[in-house]
Amino acid sequence: MRRSYYLLRSLLATCVLAVALACSSAHESSAQPSPAPQGSGGINRAEHRQKPSLLVVSFDGFRADYLDRFDLPNFRRVMTRGTRARGMHPVFPTITFPNHYSLVTGLYPEHHGIVENSFYDPVRKDTFSFRNFQTVSDGTWFGGEPIWATAERQGMVAACFFWPGSEADIKGIRPTYWNRYDGSVPNEQRIETVLGWLRLPAERRPHVITLYFSDVDSASHKATIGGSDVAAAVTAVDRSLGMLLDGLDRLENRDRVLLMLTSDHGMTDTGSVRIVQLGDVIDPTGVRAGFSGPVTALHVSLEAGTPAAVRDRINAKLEHGRAYLRQEVPERHHFRASPRGGDVVVIMDEGWLMATSFMNRGLIQREWGEHGWDPDLPSMKAIFLLAGPGIRAGVTIPEVENIDVYPLMTELLGLRPAAGLDGQPGKIRSLLK
Repeated sequence: MRRSYYLLRSLLATCVLAVALACSSAHESSAQPSPAPQGSGGINRAEHRQKPSLLVVSFDGFRADYLDRFDLPNFRRVMTRGTRARGMHPVFPTITFPNHYSLVTGLYPEHHGIVENSFYDPVRKDTFSFRNFQTVSDGTWFGGEPIWATAERQGMVAACFFWPGSEADIKGIRPTYWNRYDGSVPNEQRIETVLGWLRLPAERRPHVITLYFSDVDSASHKATIGGSDVAAAVTAVDRSLGMLLDGLDRLENRDRVLLMLTSDHGMTDTGSVRIVQLGDVIDPTGVRAGFSGPVTALHVSLEAGTPAAVRDRINAKLEHGRAYLRQEVPERHHFRASPRGGDVVVIMDEGWLMATSFMNRGLIQREWGEHGWDPDLPSMKAIFLLAGPGIRAGVTIPEVENIDVYPLMTELLGLRPAAGLDGQPGKIRSLLK
C-alpha cells in the first residue's frame, strides 16, 4: 500500500483496497474485440478452437482457512467436482497487485517489477500508483508476459474482466476483451459478461478468461476479520460463485471449461495502536518512502547518510519489526533484485504497520483487517481450486506456490510459456495427476 493509502484508511477507517484495484472508477468494457497489433485479432487459430477455455477467478483477500471456517455450499461444489490445494503460498509482499501479477506471469515481484500497489522507481524517477490510470495502463511499468499476452501472441483469444495489468499494452499486446477497472460493477454483471464470452462461436470464444471479485477484501479493510461483515462478504461471494457455476452448467460447451479459483493473499487484524511512525524511530530527513505499511521501502539520499546507517538507526529503536538493506532481505522473499524495493526495507511483525507521516496521531483505538506480511504466515495463505476436464474430483493436494500457476495455465492450454520463469513447469501438474 502506498503511504497515503495507509494514512487515509487509518484516519477515516473507510479505505477499500479492492475498490481501487486498478486505478480508476470509470468502467470501460470492450463490447467488440480490440486487439493490439501483435494479438490474435479476435480470432482463434484453428488449432486452438477445440481446446478448453480456462476461467481464472480471483476472490481478493480470501484466506485459505475460510474454506473450512464458513459454510460455503458453492465452494464445496467446486471441491467436490475438482481438486483443492491446502493453500497457496503468495509472493512477498502479500499485496494485491504484486500477487495478482505473479499469478499470471510466473515471476516474483523483483523480476516483474510490480513490487507494491504503489511504489517509487528511482531509475525512472517516477511513481507507479494503482489509483492512476496513466500508470496502470502504461505497459512499460510491467515486466514479464501475462498469460493473456502468451495466449494472444500464439493466436488464442483472451478476455479479462478485471485483473492487475490487463489494462496495459504489455509488449504490444492486450487481451482481445478487457475492462477498465470499476469496483461498482455488480458481480452479476461481471458473471453474465463472462458467460457471454463463453457462448461465443468457437472462432471468437476466449480460451483464457480472468474474473475478479473484491467483496471479501473490501469488507476486511473496514472491520475485524472475525466479525459479521467479513462473514457476510464471504457468504456473498459464495452466492456469486453459485450463480457462475449454474451458468457454466447451462453452457453447451460446459465440458470444455476449466475453472480455477484463486485469491491473492490472506488477511489478519491490525489496529491504530499498532502503527509505528517512522519519525518516532529516526529523523526522516533525506529518506523517501516508496511505500509503507507491513513492508516499507525507503530510498536513502546522501543527506540521510548511508543506507546501512539508516538501517542501523531504525533497528536501534524499532521493537516490532526489522530493517534490512534490500540486498539483505531474506532470500526466501525474493525481493533483492529491483531498486523499486528501496535501499532499506522495513518488515514489520504480523499485525504491525509502519507509517511515514504524522497525520494519524491521536486516532481512536480500532481494529481492521490487513495484509502484506510474511507469506509464510498462515494468515497470509491464499486459496487454489481447479475443476474441469481431466482434473481429479474430490482431491486435496499439498500447498502450491503462486508463481507455479502461470506454467500450469500454459500446460492446460497447450501454449508455449514465456522464457525466464521463476515458477516451475510441471510442478502443480504433477500433483494433479
